[in-house]
Amino acid sequence: MPTPKSLHVDAILTNLSVKYRNEDMIWPLLLPVIPVGKRSDKYFVYNKADSYRLADDKIGPKSLPNEADWGVSTDNYSVKDHALGDWLPQETIDNSDNPVQPEVDTNDFVNGLLDVAQEKRVADLVFNAATYPVGNKVQLAGVTQWGGTSDNPINDVLTAVESCFVRANTLVFGQAAWQKFRTLPEILDAVKSTSRYQGSPGGLATNPEVAALFEVDRVLVGRARYISSNEGQADTYARLWGKHFAALHVVPGNPGIKSITFGGTFSETRRQTQRDFDPKRGIKGAHFIKVAWNSDEKIIASDLGYFIQDAVA
Repeated sequence: MPTPKSLHVDAILTNLSVKYRNEDMIWPLLLPVIPVGKRSDKYFVYNKADSYRLADDKIGPKSLPNEADWGVSTDNYSVKDHALGDWLPQETIDNSDNPVQPEVDTNDFVNGLLDVAQEKRVADLVFNAATYPVGNKVQLAGVTQWGGTSDNPINDVLTAVESCFVRANTLVFGQAAWQKFRTLPEILDAVKSTSRYQGSPGGLATNPEVAALFEVDRVLVGRARYISSNEGQADTYARLWGKHFAALHVVPGNPGIKSITFGGTFSETRRQTQRDFDPKRGIKGAHFIKVAWNSDEKIIASDLGYFIQDAVA
């Protein structure tokens, strides 16, 4: 009797494929996209002190009110172009088997690489001590780092949240910092509730629990990776976000006029896929798929953030 193997010819499965994909990007939630009409321009900045001055508002029966003056200055943005592309032969499209979709997969692949580059640009701004004013940053070392014998994680985060000129509504952890923070005894004790099993020590604090503890809208964890080694060398994968922490005040969505947010991504041309065909390539020609956009990642109000450098060892 023939064996089962002899009666079957291996084929490509149509309901399974394996593709590594970077974990969720958090850059749009930290520096949200601000659509603009020109590649460079200016925007008004209302004078900060004008809104906080203690004015003499007393007035007599026949007096004129004291005058309260306000003013504006300007700042500017200037977008830079970003694009990646790939040639896709028509032969490849014609000969591909399900579930591969060469055109869709190429577009997704190129978009993914653009996201890696964008996440890196934003991480390099948000997790950079030079971004923050004096008094809005601290560097932990040795026993004061989270998990050390003299650490004080709750006070560290409270200080960060309340030191933002407009109280922080977003907490940002690098993956290594979050992995340690959510296991700390002080944090686990602080988020205890009837829903948490108390029969034995340990456990993991969740994002919603930490957000509720510090009364912020959201807790974000930077988990994305990139290859840090040079091309041609063995691939070395590293986290895009370091072992740091930041508390920020971020306006969700698209910040508009008369709003205040830590930073934004000015974009005159949003992501777009362009396609061209060259009949001279190969037998059937080839398609060039390009994804392009432009952006300026800009810190708008640095005092709306607080940075803890080297939160963990």
